Amino acid sequence: MVGTLDTYQIIVPDFGTFQGDFQVTSLEYSGEYNGESAFSVTLESAGAIAWTAG
Repeated sequence: MVGTLDTYQIIVPDFGTFQGDFQVTSLEYSGEYNGESAFSVTLESAGAIAWTAG
């Protein structure tokens, strides 16, 4: 939910994983009914971010 502080895990294939407390400041999505979808999310961290190599 936009504006709520939660713990998220962001997985970047072939790179690694980021984990920490983030606030979603923007969330947009679009796409066809039966086709591909696209989304964009903007996060702001609220503390230390842990990174684990993939």
